[in-house]
Amino acid sequence: MLARGWIQVTDPNDLGWHLWWCETNDARQVLDSKLAPHQKIPHFRNHYELTRKNYLHRNLKRYKKSLLKSNKTAEAEFCDSMPLTFELPNDYRLFTEEYHKQPGATWIVKPAGRSQGRGIFLFRKLKDLTEWRTKEFNFQQLETPVETFIVQKYVENPYLLAGRKFDLRIYGLVTSFHPLKAWLAREGFARLSTELFDLENIDDSRVHLTNIAIQLKTDGNEKKELQKGCKWALVKVREYLTARHGVEAIETLFQRIAGVIMASLLAVQPVIMQGKNSFELYGYDILLDEDLKPWLLEVNASPALTGTDSEDYRLKFDLIDDTLNVLDIEGRFSGWETRIGGFDLLWNDGPVWTTCPNPSICGEPPNDLRKLNIFLGARNQRVKQLRQLRDCLRERRNKTRNGSYRGDW
Repeated sequence: MLARGWIQVTDPNDLGWHLWWCETNDARQVLDSKLAPHQKIPHFRNHYELTRKNYLHRNLKRYKKSLLKSNKTAEAEFCDSMPLTFELPNDYRLFTEEYHKQPGATWIVKPAGRSQGRGIFLFRKLKDLTEWRTKEFNFQQLETPVETFIVQKYVENPYLLAGRKFDLRIYGLVTSFHPLKAWLAREGFARLSTELFDLENIDDSRVHLTNIAIQLKTDGNEKKELQKGCKWALVKVREYLTARHGVEAIETLFQRIAGVIMASLLAVQPVIMQGKNSFELYGYDILLDEDLKPWLLEVNASPALTGTDSEDYRLKFDLIDDTLNVLDIEGRFSGWETRIGGFDLLWNDGPVWTTCPNPSICGEPPNDLRKLNIFLGARNQRVKQLRQLRDCLRERRNKTRNGSYRGDW
């Protein structure tokens, strides 16, 4: 922000600020105050409808039912992006019925509202869950609300990189829910576990969880340095997958990932409280299985923006910079852009489509070159694009002032 020439407001009584980058816990208090139209907060009031795992599951189920009633079966398939899920303690009986139908299956328990892998564990024997359930819920005070956990069918055939499990961190930016306007960042990364994948070893969280906070722990709970190779840039992942599976299969995969993200946003759109002062940068965690099917693990309302190395710092610096570009507090853009720096417009009260200039590279079938306007894992070249956008806007404004431009902005 300082690099953009902004001034940091340090006086708590100074109400002349434009952006208050606060944590989720402070967002409601800020939104309860009287804000000017130009003031921005990086969270929606009830973002948890999307970012709490149990609420996300509920909203996707509800959205799927509405799509099926409208005979939109293709769209409804995107709502099945979360593994088979049950809420604890409410759905415990339903879960046990399903457990007995799938003997020998692996299950994973996750706290609905925690992050960084805290409280997650795997199990196969029901007695392990029963013992944990008795200990967890009996120890909670009666006057305090019972914490909600989810239990999911564990994806036993994850796609592996160098023999290790990974998930993709993809960034989505929502500037409005009513109407819905969403952007996807071109850059992201894969988080790899530090241990080789072994389905028989379900007790070592470093084998099965890719969270950086988990990978930095040793057996003695001491911190260690992150190993090299535990993060791959999204462009590297795309190139690797393309080399193994071909251009068309990987383009289809990334288009499907975009569809999964849109299904989650459309599922919560009816219940999110729209605020003209709110926007949100989400961190999506996507797992791939051996069949190249994307699974939605969770959506983070406050994705980590601290760089773990120089390249990670550069990525997140550019990510925040382009988030501020899209917000356009300085009033530089026309409002009709479909790309700003490293962000591509995915949804603008409806899908945003594009056509591939070179089908042989992008992999579209020749009879339909239309695809969602996303370029996950593409070469970014954001600085060049921003300069071209600046020059184009200057030219249009000059022509408009001179009365020689009659085109549609």
